[in-house]
Amino acid sequence: MSLPLTSPTAQDLLQAARNMLSQPDPNNSTWTDGELLSYINEAIRIYFAELADKNEGYFTTTRYLDIVANQEYVTLPGDFFKIRALYSVQTNGNVLLPYRNNLTEGYLTDGGTNSNLYAPYYYFRQNTIILRPPPIFSQTNGLLLEYIQMPETIVTGGDALTSQISPVFRQIVEMYCVYKAKLKESLVTGVATQQVAAENLSELVRQFRDLSAMRSKNPQFTIPFNPENI
Repeated sequence: MSLPLTSPTAQDLLQAARNMLSQPDPNNSTWTDGELLSYINEAIRIYFAELADKNEGYFTTTRYLDIVANQEYVTLPGDFFKIRALYSVQTNGNVLLPYRNNLTEGYLTDGGTNSNLYAPYYYFRQNTIILRPPPIFSQTNGLLLEYIQMPETIVTGGDALTSQISPVFRQIVEMYCVYKAKLKESLVTGVATQQVAAENLSELVRQFRDLSAMRSKNPQFTIPFNPENI
């Protein structure tokens, strides 16, 4: 059974990079697996940030969070990177909560007796969501968080890259690894051997940027004017 293009393991990525470097055997190679994996993880972080900026659903997931009486903070998931929306889970549906990072005014301390009567705003403090006013009731799964999750660092051969990406993401990660390996070789030997890899990477980056925003039917999304953002 073949692996999907979009969820390769660390070993798949390493082998593809080694094949392009013409050194498929890690025991007889200029570069260790650990070194190449560091380049792979660096590429994942760099190009993940570009996907997150596009805000078109890549690396996006949801998580229910609990409301606890008299507790204004809600702990964020460990893989949290960027919020897309926070909803209050109510009887007749989910209500989008407003983000307000305004610490120049007071706030109510009466947080309603249930979710249908509770309409807080929120902001962030360290790795928590702060609800204002604080709730005076408890509710399991009272909040629904939609967010972009940080990709995990791949360490061992069996660690898999997320399946939430297009094939070009895998290609760009592999080529970035090859480019960094050849760049180091060039710095050590004084002979520029990275140029071909750099040109190939540049073309993949162009394709990657063009394709990343094409999931939406709308070519551009404009955020509505909000006076609170001034």
